[in-house]
Amino acid sequence: MVKSKLLSTLVVVFFLLSACAPAETPPPPLPTATAEEKPVPTETVVAAEPETDECVACHTDKERLVDTAAPEADAEGESKGVG
Repeated sequence: MVKSKLLSTLVVVFFLLSACAPAETPPPPLPTATAEEKPVPTETVVAAEPETDECVACHTDKERLVDTAAPEADAEGESKGVG
């Protein structure tokens, strides 16, 4: 009973004190271009799109996969090593 009154009093005090906090100021407005400043034109860059058939061809070609695969590393057994 006493704990619940104490908790509710703390919650009310918290809300009252948070209402007294200063309001956040909005950020300053962004500068606008003047007549002297001219916007710089940008270049358009066309991204090369990979052909979807090339992906399928690469991942399904067994010979290419064997040629480009990393060599298998011999893993140490659990009985070897420090500890």
